[in-house]
Amino acid sequence: MERFRTVYAALRALLALGVAHGAAGSARAQSTDPERQLWDSVVREATPEAFQRYLDQYPLGRYATEAFRQLIARSLDSSVEPAAGPAAEPGRAQDLY
Repeated sequence: MERFRTVYAALRALLALGVAHGAAGSARAQSTDPERQLWDSVVREATPEAFQRYLDQYPLGRYATEAFRQLIARSLDSSVEPAAGPAAEPGRAQDLY
């Protein structure tokens, strides 16, 4: 039983070390990945121009689908409302068709 506890403790320590190393490696990889750096700045800026800039550089990138979706959504949100039609003359019936 004591041997089991020793092996179990060693495995837990190795697992914890692996998890810590993996997290550190992942953070390092993200900070040096130019696509990820651009994406992070685009998300912070969150404008149609920023999402288009990402798509110009990485048209088939990891975040291209989300960038395209955000570009469309934000372009629709910021679209200019159409101008009103001609004003009716006072006292005259307006054609509805």
